[in-house]
Amino acid sequence: MSNLIRVTVALLLSVSGNAAYAYGSSQSSHHCDKPVFSEFQPATNKYLQSFTEFSLVASSNTTLTSVVINVNAGETKYHFTPKELQIAQQPSGRLEIKGKLDRPIEHGFARLSITAHSKPGCEKTEGYLVRIH
Repeated sequence: MSNLIRVTVALLLSVSGNAAYAYGSSQSSHHCDKPVFSEFQPATNKYLQSFTEFSLVASSNTTLTSVVINVNAGETKYHFTPKELQIAQQPSGRLEIKGKLDRPIEHGFARLSITAHSKPGCEKTEGYLVRIH
C-alpha cells in the first residue's frame, strides 16, 4: 500500500509541476532589455554659446526606426523622427545618432528628450539639459 501512495504522490507532483511550467513565470514574460543611451554631445548641463547640433550613441539592441528626439527651448520646439536624423550603425552594432536644428538657440536652456524601443513594448525615454549663454 505504501508503494501505491508513493506513486500517487509522485504522479501528482509531476502533473502540478508541468502545469506551472506551461504558463511560464511572470518574470520571464515581462523581461525587457531597454535601449541604453550614452556619449551625449553636448554633454549634460554643459554651458554653450549657442546650440545647433547634438549627437549620442544608442545600444545595439535599439530599433533604428523607433528613435525619436524632441528638443524644447521655451516656445521653440523641434521634433526629430528617424528620417530627420543621421543614424549610422557602428561595427559594434551600436547606433550613432546626430541631429541639427534649423536655427541656433542663443540663450536659456534646451531640453533634449530621446525615446527608442528595443522591441515592441520595451521602450526607454531619457532626457537632459543644455545651458546656453
